[in-house]
Amino acid sequence: MSESFSPDALSIRVQVRIVGPRRHHDFMCVLDTGAARTVLSATLLRTIGFDLAHPVGRANLRSATGLAPVPLVSVGAVAALGRVRTDFVVAAHNLPPGVSADGLLGLDFFRGLVLKLDFARGRVSLTARRRWWQFWK
Repeated sequence: MSESFSPDALSIRVQVRIVGPRRHHDFMCVLDTGAARTVLSATLLRTIGFDLAHPVGRANLRSATGLAPVPLVSVGAVAALGRVRTDFVVAAHNLPPGVSADGLLGLDFFRGLVLKLDFARGRVSLTARRRWWQFWK
């Protein structure tokens, strides 16, 4: 599955569906290959039922302004670009004012998959890694 994006845009934004304890919500996230971890809006995570007072862990997020301690939340399911990750741990942190996204889709989501950014056609896709024997078919 692939989605279109504007090759001239300042960032590539993709829809990310999060299944929360109370309901699901579609987040608009920036595809960020510079982020090791997926980061989602703490405000929106609370809205769909996550209790950030009882995280599964804590992490320090490094940003341009320094380190920020953040709670880590285990999300039942995260879906983006036609792929689903279950029991996926995300960082809960509100992005700075002026950022027009609900979070960052980081490298942790892409691990083990093939991420293809086609700037000539304005397409982004995420597919399963092909095994050596699949090339012979």
